[in-house]
Amino acid sequence: MNILFINSTKIKAWGGIEKWMLITAKGLREKGHNIFCGGKPDAIFTNRCIEAGFITFTLKFGMDFSILNSYRLSKILSKYQIDIVINHYNKEIKMASIARKIARLPLVIVARAGMPNVHNNWRYRFLYKRMVDGVITNAIQIKEKYMSYGWMEDGFVRLIRNGVEVKVKPEIVPQKIQQKYSLPARGPVISIFGRLVPIKQHHLFLKVARNIKQKYPEAVFLIVGEGPLKNKIKQNAIQLGIEDSVFMLGFQKELDALYSYCDVVLLTSSYDGFPNVLMEAMAIGRPVVTFDVGGVRELIQSEKTGVIVPPNAVQAMTIEILDLLKSAERRENISRDAREYIQRNFSIDKMVNEVDGYLKELYSRKSEIKI
Repeated sequence: MNILFINSTKIKAWGGIEKWMLITAKGLREKGHNIFCGGKPDAIFTNRCIEAGFITFTLKFGMDFSILNSYRLSKILSKYQIDIVINHYNKEIKMASIARKIARLPLVIVARAGMPNVHNNWRYRFLYKRMVDGVITNAIQIKEKYMSYGWMEDGFVRLIRNGVEVKVKPEIVPQKIQQKYSLPARGPVISIFGRLVPIKQHHLFLKVARNIKQKYPEAVFLIVGEGPLKNKIKQNAIQLGIEDSVFMLGFQKELDALYSYCDVVLLTSSYDGFPNVLMEAMAIGRPVVTFDVGGVRELIQSEKTGVIVPPNAVQAMTIEILDLLKSAERRENISRDAREYIQRNFSIDKMVNEVDGYLKELYSRKSEIKI
């Protein structure tokens, strides 16, 4: 099949959806499908698709959608005989749906919903009933929420867990990491990975950091990621009096060595569907401490593989981190069990096989209907 991934995210954005699209695209290519990608000019997503060797289109996106942009997309759909379009944002769905009508192709439109961003109102009901052929989500909680609306059929929403590559654990030289990122030779090292956006709640990470610093004055806190809240986070660190211990590393393409360098990885989000960050850290063999949000309990089902605390519970998170820092043995046990758990249950091959099967199922249905 000819499959097009479309992502209209911001130019500097690189998060879970973008990672999922690129990993899935590579996996489907290995299965013999022809893969195409579309995104904004100079966007990280677009550039990563080009680097991966996909035929990649730079597309124009409006605030919502436009007939002109849909017409441009329809030319691509016709020229390359696209069978399936995988989107994330509503404006992409609308653009692809109108382009499908213009091109008059038996095209399947799939929405990838990693967060509960489909709401129960007439607008979304119209959009998803009329323009979408199927939804892929990665968390039971999200699927159950959608099914509770009453207007989505069970087969319409497919639960497919994220997959992550479990590589050989990198052997790092701490001094080289410190030199590369201009970090001090001190520790322990506590980190947070992800876009600098409100939902990630970096202000709570900094409050935890302040608490940890009271017990471990030499602690180092890493913030890895880029986003609109960069300056605000810097100011917050200054207000808390911990700016000398907080290091903002910006967007980093290669994360394995950084994960390995950390003693503990945190997730302080107000919501997160099925967090890639936790999966990546666990796959490398790092202990994680996270708020109980989204699909976290679907990922960390045992205290042997990670630590979960109530949402926004800064003090509870602080206590758990301090307990981990006191015991290298406990950290090693959690790291080992987490890595083995991810390897058994969340392989990329398993995810790609399930996506492949679902897409074939949807296309088989759609091809029987004349558009």
